[in-house]
Amino acid sequence: MATVLEPEDQDLWEEEGILMVKLEDDSTWMQDPVLQKDDAVLETSHQNFRRFRYQEASGPREALSRLRELCHQWLRPERRTKEQILDLLVLEQFLTVLPGELQSWVRGQRPESGEEAVTLVEGLQKQPRRPRRACVGCDRGCSLDFGSRK
Repeated sequence: MATVLEPEDQDLWEEEGILMVKLEDDSTWMQDPVLQKDDAVLETSHQNFRRFRYQEASGPREALSRLRELCHQWLRPERRTKEQILDLLVLEQFLTVLPGELQSWVRGQRPESGEEAVTLVEGLQKQPRRPRRACVGCDRGCSLDFGSRK
């Protein structure tokens, strides 16, 4: 049976040499370096597929062949199920239809599934809105957050 120590017992903690540690969910530092590299390769493959231009090939057959090759590198059908591949495609389209700022933020979080992306958007929508002002001297239509700092 576990005993919960109250803050007033802190002197006891120190006498007993008990170290209290607060754990936070920061999966990036715990992620296996091999998996991080795999994520980077996946993202690069995806970008290569999406950025390919017809002019990069010497003709239509080479263009189609190159697109197939890039698609295989991105979707890895030999390692993924049909369901996983479909989820990647739907995730990509979902991210594409999100409004600009929201899309950038969600992409920056690197969701691995459509469900994860939806959870991120829903979580962001639950946060209270803070006042925003247009950026002075900026023609990109960006805005600065002038909310309270925590």
